[in-house]
Amino acid sequence: MSELGNRLGAAVDGARLDLGLSKIDLAKLARVGRSTITDLINRGKIPARDVTRARIEAALGWTPGSFELVLAGAEATLRDDADYPLSATTEVLVEQLMQIAQEARAGLVAATVLSKRLQVICDVAESAAQLAARSRAN
Repeated sequence: MSELGNRLGAAVDGARLDLGLSKIDLAKLARVGRSTITDLINRGKIPARDVTRARIEAALGWTPGSFELVLAGAEATLRDDADYPLSATTEVLVEQLMQIAQEARAGLVAATVLSKRLQVICDVAESAAQLAARSRAN
């Protein structure tokens, strides 16, 4: 285990966790073996092949060459156009939140309709009260 490899492994692990990815998710997205990710994160074993490094960088949304930046002591840089993948758990959460938002919107529409009906009832009741008050006065 080298210090540089550990630094890179920690950076990859942090980025993976920020994205809500498991090690397996990251391996699938990067199209590399699970052991490649595990060896990098747990053992600081730096992938030797440039294509492997590039795939992991892309899966994390890092710019090309970010591995070298981290190894040199800097931080990885994110691509401006990074389209972060969602883990299965995050996808389920997003779907549930969208359903809640739709239900809340439907409730808002129903409340608005009810509010208008109640306003009409209030207006009619006030008119009836005023009519009754005039009738009594005469």
